[in-house]
Amino acid sequence: MQITLSQEQTQVLERLVQQGRYPSLEAAINTALILLTDEISFNESTENPEYLAWLAQTRQKIEEGLEQSKRGESLDGEAVIARLREKVKLAS
Repeated sequence: MQITLSQEQTQVLERLVQQGRYPSLEAAINTALILLTDEISFNESTENPEYLAWLAQTRQKIEEGLEQSKRGESLDGEAVIARLREKVKLAS
C-alpha cells in the first residue's frame, strides 16, 4: 500500500528522525500507528458502560484507600500478602 503524506507531515517525520528520536521514517510512522491504535482502543473502551462503571468503582476505592492511609488505617505489606494467600487458598 502506498500512502501520500502532506508536506507538513513529511517535515514532522523528518525532523523527528534528524533529532535522533527515531532511527528511521518507518520507525516514526510505526510508532504513530501504534499510538493511533491505542487511542482508538481507549476511546472504544470509554464508551462501554461496564468499563465506565468499573472505572468509577476503582476511582472510589482509590479515594477510600487514600483517606484510610491519611488516617493511619493502612496495612503493612506482609499482612496484605497473607490475606491474598488466604483468599487464593480458599478459592482452590
